[in-house]
Amino acid sequence: MTATEPSLRRNFSWTLFGNMVFTLALFGVLVVLTRLGGAEVVGRFSLGSAIATPFIVLANLQLRVLLVTDTSGAPAFGDYLGLRFLAQPLAVLLIALVAAVAYPGEQSVVIILFGLIKAVESFSDLCYAFAQKHERIDLMARSMMIRGPLAMVMTGGVFAWTRSLPAALGGWCLAWLLVLIFFDVPRCRNLARSRGVQSLAPRWEWPTLRTIFWTALPMGFVMLLLQLRNTIPRTILEKSFGEAELGIFANLSYLIIAGATVVLALNQSSIARLSRYHASGDRQRFSATVRKLVWVGLGLGVTGVLAAALLGEIFLRILFTEEIAAHADVFVWIMVAGGIMFVATLLGAPVSAMRQFRAQLWVYLANALFMLGLALWLIPLHGLYGAAWTILGGSVWVVMAYGFLTWHGVRRMGDSP
Repeated sequence: MTATEPSLRRNFSWTLFGNMVFTLALFGVLVVLTRLGGAEVVGRFSLGSAIATPFIVLANLQLRVLLVTDTSGAPAFGDYLGLRFLAQPLAVLLIALVAAVAYPGEQSVVIILFGLIKAVESFSDLCYAFAQKHERIDLMARSMMIRGPLAMVMTGGVFAWTRSLPAALGGWCLAWLLVLIFFDVPRCRNLARSRGVQSLAPRWEWPTLRTIFWTALPMGFVMLLLQLRNTIPRTILEKSFGEAELGIFANLSYLIIAGATVVLALNQSSIARLSRYHASGDRQRFSATVRKLVWVGLGLGVTGVLAAALLGEIFLRILFTEEIAAHADVFVWIMVAGGIMFVATLLGAPVSAMRQFRAQLWVYLANALFMLGLALWLIPLHGLYGAAWTILGGSVWVVMAYGFLTWHGVRRMGDSP
């Protein structure tokens, strides 16, 4: 690490704080919807996210990871931005078509609005990638600390005033659009000037776009399949038991995000450095960083399970309602699944740093098929328990597969000179 290179601890601290504020703010949205609208509104909210998000995730093509892990300097940021400008409108159009055909009434509007929210977020995501590549994690964190609370105020305030979920989601979309225009884009431009980057304008040079597209496509499918980890159990639960049951499950499973905040912070703050260690063949530092990530993931997972077992019912009663607190035993199973997934997510950082994109595609394709089979078998028979066990099964598979990919990749690296 050079004298001017930010420490991993500093980057982690910024990412952790930014993600914590962002996550707590969005959790506040869920609490407001639960207390003012009830489980059915939360179920409608959760279903909208579950249907719309996979389309946006696929259209994102995981360009953020591709940009951050690219040590060659080519293609340029404008090429990635140009591809995103082409992909996102198509994704929103597909979301609108699916919503109009499959989900009548208000649910259709909710799905489309979620698509717009996620599409706006995707452009902030590219600004974050540029900042992350240059290890200016503080810019990303500050943006998240604005985006989260502003979304909570706009969404919660509009819902409290109108009791309309579509109106509230419209407020959310406006909040994130304002942050993109007045914070993310200007900060990204300032960083580019300070690093001698001539232009961030979108570019549409077709040979370059084709190269990026075919390189990123496997990771786009990986992220789509990863998103199905949430979509599969939720849609089958809603079809089997209705919006109210889905709303309860959404409240219980969202609480995993408290631990996932730390996990995501570690993942984001370590991936650029792991990419450099891998590119230079520094197996010792690469392995040491991976070990630290795994131990943190295990510690968070065990802590979360113990907290859920000992204090889960009290916690759920304070935050939500007696109806949700009555399912504290399901909450424990969900936290077990989440704890295992924490480790898998952290192992995703070295796997991405080694650019094993196609291998990840096969991991998550098998995971999606496995979870679909579990969901169709367990959820109609066991309801909320079945949904929790479905997530647990998927988590076990991913941590085993990522563990093998990491071990195999490290073995292939050479020692540093």
